[in-house]
This record gives sequence, C-alpha cells and structure tokens, in this order.
Amino acid sequence: MSTVILDALDKRIINELQKDAKISNVELARRVGLSQSPCWTRVKNLEGNGVITGYRAVISQKALGKTEIMMVQVSMDRHDDKSFSIAESMIKDLPEVIEAHLCAAEFDFLIKIAIRDTREFEHFLKQKIYKIPGIKNVRSILCIRDILKEDANQ
Repeated sequence: MSTVILDALDKRIINELQKDAKISNVELARRVGLSQSPCWTRVKNLEGNGVITGYRAVISQKALGKTEIMMVQVSMDRHDDKSFSIAESMIKDLPEVIEAHLCAAEFDFLIKIAIRDTREFEHFLKQKIYKIPGIKNVRSILCIRDILKEDANQ
C-alpha cells in the first residue's frame, strides 16, 4: 500500500467525519467549504485509497453502566509466536476490552477496558487476565477522564 498525500480539504473532511460519521454530504460539504459533488468525490476517493477504512458506532460505556476506564499493561514471560497467539486470542474474546495493542515497550500488551467498579476489575484480573498462559506481570492505570472526547454535557 502506497502512502496517500492529503491536502487541507481532505484533512478537514476527515476531521469532520471523525466527529460525526453520519453527517450528510450536504452538511459535510458546507462545513469544509466545497460544493456537494466534489465533496462526495473526495470522500469516495478517501475510501477507495484506504484512508477511510470504515464507519463505526461509538458506544457510550457510561450508558452501559461501565463508568470506569482502565489501561492495563500486560507483560509475558515468554516471547514466542505460540504464547503471543494464545494471549491475543484470549484478549480479543474479553467483553471488557475496548482496545488492545501489541507494543514494543517494557510491556507486551496495552489493553483498554471498561468496567463498572473496582470489584469488577478484580474479577477481570483474577478470572480472565491471570488465566492467560504466560502472563508475567500486570500493571493497571485508572483513567480519570478522556480529555479528547469529553462530552460537553458533563
């Protein structure tokens, strides 16, 4: 895949779509200062070039009763393909996990989870994370709030 060069209009389109992927083409065109047809063409080109890979619903974890967000750093005691494959597969299946990354750091995985409270976090650790074969160390970080995605109504 080759690198795509974006101009200022493409970047504004992307920015607006990241804020609201359900925005109409009419409103998107108005916000970025284009007429409708060129705006639609640019969006289709961004999709066709692989810059926009999809559209997703953003779920409010708070609305689901998951008021706490934790970042969990997981270190493995073995660094072979089989250990990582098993760990990745098990992490993907955990319903609390909302993001998971394999990292080149002091730890191997960075996992973002949504939970109700510390009791649920304890259960998550004991019954799920610690059951993954090859786990050497786990560190957790309680996130107080997301400063990029703060809801204006909070």
